Amino acid sequence: MIHYQTEKENGRLWFRETKFLPDYELKTESVFAQCNGYMGVRAAQPFSLVEEHRGMFLSGAFHKAYEDEVTELVNCPDLTWFALEIDGVKVYPDREGLVSFERSLDIYSGELIIHYIFQIAGKGQIEVENRRFASMTCKNLFVQTLKARVLDGDIKKIIVKTGINGQMTNSGVSHFHKSIARVYEKEVMELRSELEENVVTEAVVCKTSEGTLMEKEFSLKRRSVYGTYLLCPNEGCVVLEKIAFVDQAENGIGTKERKEALIEAAEKGYEGLFKEHRRKMEQFWDMARIRVEGMSGEEEAAVCFAQYHIAGMTPWHTNESSIAAKGLTGEGYKGHVFWDTEIFLFPMLLYTYPEEAKRLLEFRYKGLTGARKKARDYGFEGAMFPWEAGNTGEEETPLYAALNIHTGKANKVWSGIKEYHVTADVAYAVDQYYEASGDWKFMENCGYEIVFEAARFWVSCAKWDDKRKAYGIFDVIGPDEYTEHVDNNAYTNYMAVNCVRMAYGYAEKLKREKKDVFCALNQKLQIEKDLARWEEFLKKMYLPVPGDDGIIPQDDTFLSKPCIENIMKYKTSQIKQAVLLDYSREEIVNMQVLKQADVVMLLNLFPRLFEEEIVKKNVLFYESRTIHDSSLSYCAHAQACAAIGELELSWNFFQKCLVVDIDDNPHDSTDGIHAASLGGIWNCMIFGFAGVRYEDGILYLAPHLPKHWKCMEFCMVLEGVRVRFAIGGHKVVLTCEEEPDYPIRVRMNQKEYVLKGTLEIVKK
Repeated sequence: MIHYQTEKENGRLWFRETKFLPDYELKTESVFAQCNGYMGVRAAQPFSLVEEHRGMFLSGAFHKAYEDEVTELVNCPDLTWFALEIDGVKVYPDREGLVSFERSLDIYSGELIIHYIFQIAGKGQIEVENRRFASMTCKNLFVQTLKARVLDGDIKKIIVKTGINGQMTNSGVSHFHKSIARVYEKEVMELRSELEENVVTEAVVCKTSEGTLMEKEFSLKRRSVYGTYLLCPNEGCVVLEKIAFVDQAENGIGTKERKEALIEAAEKGYEGLFKEHRRKMEQFWDMARIRVEGMSGEEEAAVCFAQYHIAGMTPWHTNESSIAAKGLTGEGYKGHVFWDTEIFLFPMLLYTYPEEAKRLLEFRYKGLTGARKKARDYGFEGAMFPWEAGNTGEEETPLYAALNIHTGKANKVWSGIKEYHVTADVAYAVDQYYEASGDWKFMENCGYEIVFEAARFWVSCAKWDDKRKAYGIFDVIGPDEYTEHVDNNAYTNYMAVNCVRMAYGYAEKLKREKKDVFCALNQKLQIEKDLARWEEFLKKMYLPVPGDDGIIPQDDTFLSKPCIENIMKYKTSQIKQAVLLDYSREEIVNMQVLKQADVVMLLNLFPRLFEEEIVKKNVLFYESRTIHDSSLSYCAHAQACAAIGELELSWNFFQKCLVVDIDDNPHDSTDGIHAASLGGIWNCMIFGFAGVRYEDGILYLAPHLPKHWKCMEFCMVLEGVRVRFAIGGHKVVLTCEEEPDYPIRVRMNQKEYVLKGTLEIVKK
């Protein structure tokens, strides 16, 4: 159930919160955040609340506060706070006087509007409205207005105070070691906040667009600067516009340019800037929008919500940053990048904005030095990509987590040490990009090197098993994090083999077709000596295969473990990881119970790895043992169940996936939205329901639309050509918006077609 009301009007799609609900404050701050890929600003109310967590996060602004801390995305100085005084009476939403409240986010534009009516004791009623957006036209601009309108009574004096609050922390930890506040020409407030290797500068100009400005004065507080504006209503109304310009040292912007940009923006005003911003967002929706005939209004809103946040977390401006597990909406997971990016978020960008997908891979390439160091530190060769990445290739996963309150000892964190599969996940994304784009320049500059170094890692960590007379990969954690320290995890082994096969195939092809490129790479990496090892690995690596019952063993021991009793109790529990209330982690490891099933993930990535009957049997088998304690689980199972034609089960998972962030649980998403789950919505719709796959130059189609969906329409970019899809219950229509250099091969229902301009396939 969606907690927020949804409404579509005049080209806008609103999520609304129509009551003042302090218990939902932190959740809504995340859900309604304004993000443009460079900055993310939580949707805190303009006026101070007892329970709030203001936050502004800048892409790439990382810092390590203390030696025993990990590097984290810094909570930067706040721009959203306002104080309002009406004829000497201060206004607060969580005190007496609030008559009505509404907070609304337009998913199509990202504009947030917060609306109040206050009863001012002895003065009358006043309407207050705060509007804000993070500009997609200029990544540095954050734009706000505060409007106060007298509804009744005789109110003569309105005082608004606002500025830049540099006293923000990451859950109590302060990162900026120095902040310098200035006011220029009695107009522009500026706060320069210094990190060890970066400087965040925020400059603000405020102007009155309605009402009369009687007085203004500025004040400095420790790490903060504020302006106080005395306003007189004209026809009962005042409007103060606040335009902020935010940048980091790496941008090379000086004070003069910053001030000039602010002045130019102030001349355009809120409405002018918002108009430009909306045009940019309309371009995004023209490319990314998925239209479904038969989808309910709430379902449509949830899908658009996912795409809105993916747009807001994508670093459109750089390859120095990637997408964090919480995007730019909160402090969760320290702002770190996980495998979530390559497996769950990468696909939508790959097929709608391939240049942005490439930047995510270039970020991984820039981290190769750190990945090589991690491999060496653990006794391996090649590159071992970090489980948690910040702005470098160094591993950011802490070795120990919070103290056990009973023993006083810290708990060892194994994911950064044993979840090897992230290295194969990165290589998989490289290959997906190359297939979909044909971008051989990227491969020569970055891609081949990533894959070759990843293959070296896999060969070096495989060990010979005398019993099987094969290589195995031992003591790992797969995507299912409830089964730790297992041998021959199916997902890990198959992904490792896929990675080495890619590397070997790339090398052999380069030797045949681009000898100069191979020679240059060989001179840099000495890969010639690896070819024999890669070939042996591919011949002798153990891969779990279906047994007589058709089930692929998740690892060497999983199928020999007992099933957990009353698993439905935990599958249906509203409490995440409720199973850990009844069992210890040691007990969970020794049962057939999964947080999320990695065999299912494997089958999603390689849908033609096994026969259809085997795929279906394994999806259903592992789902029956999965508690879905991970936010990644619903979307993965929705996709898998759609692909095998289990549409009722798929739909149930899809509905749960849609509301991971927007359901009525006030305690979830408080530290940021679940980025990967949002990406999984796109994957489920395109790969699952629409049944689209592009592999080896062939576009595969196997639609499994939900019964009440009549038609899906969307766009994909295939090797530089934008193709429009219209997938209905009885026919599929594909249209190229420009003529491809060569026809696109299409395969559906075991028949092959050729797409040159428009192709219509009638289902039988």
